[in-house]
Amino acid sequence: MPHVSKGKCVEAMTISMTHSSAIRIVLVDSNVECLARLDKWIATHPDLEIVGKASSGVDALEQCKILRPDLVIMDVTLPVMNGYEATARIKEDGSGPKVILMSFFHMDEVYAHDDHSMADVVLKKDALYEELIPTVTRLFPSRAGTQGDRSLGDKAV
Repeated sequence: MPHVSKGKCVEAMTISMTHSSAIRIVLVDSNVECLARLDKWIATHPDLEIVGKASSGVDALEQCKILRPDLVIMDVTLPVMNGYEATARIKEDGSGPKVILMSFFHMDEVYAHDDHSMADVVLKKDALYEELIPTVTRLFPSRAGTQGDRSLGDKAV
């Protein structure tokens, strides 16, 4: 179900009742191609369910308020509000979702201060497909492998 916020394209998907134990994810990336590839790849993992997508930090905040995801996978470089600031705002009340920030750059090369400290994990985009599933399994140990034979731990990357 499309959801448009203040003229920006934001997609909110209907929550699937058949996958209630799946880890509910909001994807955030301003690059449409990266967002589509990650969406398609995550869809192959039955323990993961994409419930929303956003293309800016501001849109990510709105999606988190509306959808209450378990996990946000967000690019660092976003228009309007970057991933660091969006993460801090998502986490400010202490009850927000886990956040994985992703970037093509090493964090210390881009930012001299510790802006990414609010994120649960920071992954480089060039290793994302190798590291994402093991990372999600570590973040959600009691929920990994809830969908039978095709668990997060067993899924080939």
